[in-house]
Amino acid sequence: MRVKDDGRGFGVATIPSGGFGLLGMSERVEHLGAQLSIQSEPGQGTEIVVIVNRE
Repeated sequence: MRVKDDGRGFGVATIPSGGFGLLGMSERVEHLGAQLSIQSEPGQGTEIVVIVNRE
C-alpha cells in the first residue's frame, strides 16, 4: 500500500508528536510482519509505503 500527499511534510528524524497515527501504523505493520517506509521532507509532502509479504 502506498499513500502519498503534497502537504507540509516533516523531517523524518523529528516525527511530529501529539498523535498516535504513525506510531499505531508502525505497531500494526510490525504485528503483521510487514515493512513500513516513511519518506518526508518539510515542504515536500509525505509518502508512506507498507509492504506485506503474502507467503
